[in-house]
Amino acid sequence: MSSAHHGRLRSDPLPESILARRIAAYLLDVTLLFAVLAPANFLVQRAVPGQATTPPEIWHALLLGFSLPSWLYFTLSDVSKAGASVGKRCLGLAVLAANGHPPRWPRAVLRTALKLLPWETVHVAAFALGDASFELRGSQSALLVTANLLALVWLAVAVRSRGMRSVHDVVTGTRVLRAR
Repeated sequence: MSSAHHGRLRSDPLPESILARRIAAYLLDVTLLFAVLAPANFLVQRAVPGQATTPPEIWHALLLGFSLPSWLYFTLSDVSKAGASVGKRCLGLAVLAANGHPPRWPRAVLRTALKLLPWETVHVAAFALGDASFELRGSQSALLVTANLLALVWLAVAVRSRGMRSVHDVVTGTRVLRAR
């Protein structure tokens, strides 16, 4: 991609800095989401009778209170004019499709679903498949191991591409580059 392409991206990114920036951007985004969603969910839990007490109920609360808002945040960030979440904007990064523009809705939704797959796999393993005993069964443990392996694969692919692409980028034809 040339530097003239939309005048937004550099064609000569410092690859190592993209990986470090990308990891830092994700951590910043997750911290921001938690800082906003945790207090909001706490207030909702206090206001709504019948709090979640079993693992499946907790999973439903997590799905509504954390997962869906997070999916929406990352999807809206990807399709935005900047093609970047708050974390990516702060660290000078942007997500682009092959045409040099931010991805469109279907691609952004798929990108978000794949990006958050390891995280959501943990939620399913720990809560959706749980029972009132709160003890992990073998299938739950296997899914937790799978989630961690997925996260390592996502990271390995990002390291191999020097930060420009992870699994969700390869599948959706996107890449993360330094924004101008």
